[in-house]
Amino acid sequence: MRRQNRNRHNSGELQTYQAQSDLSMGLAGSFIAITALLLLVIGLIVIPPEKEPLKITVTWDTCLKGERTPGMSKADIDTWVLRQGFDHLGNKEREILGYLTPDRKTENLLLDQDDKGFSPSKPSKGVEELNREVIKSNKQSLADGYYYVNLHMFSDDGELTKQGKVCADVQVVLFKGSRGKEKVVCNLKAKEETAAEIVSNRQELTVCQFEVKNGQYVLNSEKHLVQNLFLKEGKRMARRSRSYP
Repeated sequence: MRRQNRNRHNSGELQTYQAQSDLSMGLAGSFIAITALLLLVIGLIVIPPEKEPLKITVTWDTCLKGERTPGMSKADIDTWVLRQGFDHLGNKEREILGYLTPDRKTENLLLDQDDKGFSPSKPSKGVEELNREVIKSNKQSLADGYYYVNLHMFSDDGELTKQGKVCADVQVVLFKGSRGKEKVVCNLKAKEETAAEIVSNRQELTVCQFEVKNGQYVLNSEKHLVQNLFLKEGKRMARRSRSYP
């Protein structure tokens, strides 16, 4: 009898062990299934690209060669943008953005980055970093009108004496990150020998133009570049804005 009771006891322990083992296997299987499902969901998630209605990037002095890298250029090039168009009542609109613009922004434009050239005594950035200016839209949309992008040699600081010219890469992208609308309207590069070249101090140069109508880029509007020099007007507008806030 004792032996039978012992057998029954052992049988009960075995059943309990098997139940616990089945439960552990079931939990492990569920964990693996859930993990696989989460990985599948994560794999299906697409991180949306950066969306910018307008992004103008000017980088200088990309023609520098030899011991000095482009980030060591002492030249200071400013980027100015003019938008001219009409409001909903048909009145003419004309806004100009540059480093002198109060708060460095207008209703539709924003100066996002404004480098001033490399200074050994006051290195504001690493030598390996390029001199760059970036202008963006100040809204989530791009206002209609004709746009002109101008470069101005604020100060060459001896660079023109050393190399005769200062070149700048210019890229203008419209509706960046918007599928079917993104358009690179200007892409001047030193590597492709198409960079903009400034050959004198205080020189102003129109490097890109384009038109936006009904919120859409106008095909081929960047072609047949016209020199539209508006820097003096931009400075006057900036001074008036500072005098009459």
